[in-house]
Amino acid sequence: MRRYRAAYILVVLVVGLGNIIANFVFPQNELLLMAISHWTLAALTFPLGIFASAIGFVLLYKGLSTPAETTLVITPIFAVLGYTQWYRLIPAFYRRQGERDLMQ
Repeated sequence: MRRYRAAYILVVLVVGLGNIIANFVFPQNELLLMAISHWTLAALTFPLGIFASAIGFVLLYKGLSTPAETTLVITPIFAVLGYTQWYRLIPAFYRRQGERDLMQ
């Protein structure tokens, strides 16, 4: 199970940081690359990823950061939210459901 957690975090970081590296190679497509990585990260962290998406949109559309900087800021947020969701909250919920079913 520990390897799955590490693999999940690694995938999120590769998608986010890979986008930043791709921005240096293709600077003319910066916004498109940010959108692709942003939606990939949002899909990996679906329900809780909405909060990181909101932070990213505010940073980008208020003009506080460029698309590459926005990706750099929200990638760790996506990683933390996804880890919390998939490896802490959901297992705890199903553990409680199983205990409740055993008591009945």
